[in-house]
Amino acid sequence: MTGGAGRLAPLLVSAAGAMIVALDGTVLLMAQPSLQRSLGVSGAQIQWTSTGYLVAVAALLVVAGRLGDRYGHLRLLRVGLLGFGVASAGIALAPSAGWVIGLRVAQGVCGALLQPATLAVLRLAYPEKELRRAVTVRTAAIAVAAGSGPVLGGLLVAHFGWRSDFWINLP
Repeated sequence: MTGGAGRLAPLLVSAAGAMIVALDGTVLLMAQPSLQRSLGVSGAQIQWTSTGYLVAVAALLVVAGRLGDRYGHLRLLRVGLLGFGVASAGIALAPSAGWVIGLRVAQGVCGALLQPATLAVLRLAYPEKELRRAVTVRTAAIAVAAGSGPVLGGLLVAHFGWRSDFWINLP
């Protein structure tokens, strides 16, 4: 990528936005037993804390891409990031499994808004000949986030409790 520092910001925003969606797909795995004990819920309810998120992301990706085409990808990126952060804080403060599940679905909706917008940011910032490399960096960042989610989640739960897995999304 030969665009210099002017193209570094879009690459970092794109990678970070995509990483947060991937990270949240796996970070909760190690927190589920603690969450189950803390809230006194069934195994099925715990499964929905992950399944609700993943179904929302997967089901709405194409729709979110079309919404970005229609209303602007940067706007959807902002809405997705803001919504993701608000939902994350809500989950960290949730008093019951119903709240966790509902807010995880909301988080998934916001994640679906983020993913296509992060690609669009790269398309807007990079010429065609440099786009492939930028997308490769973004894709590698997603792989690192998804792979490190269980490790990070386990460390956070061990030292700070299950709610910490959601506070990490706010910065």
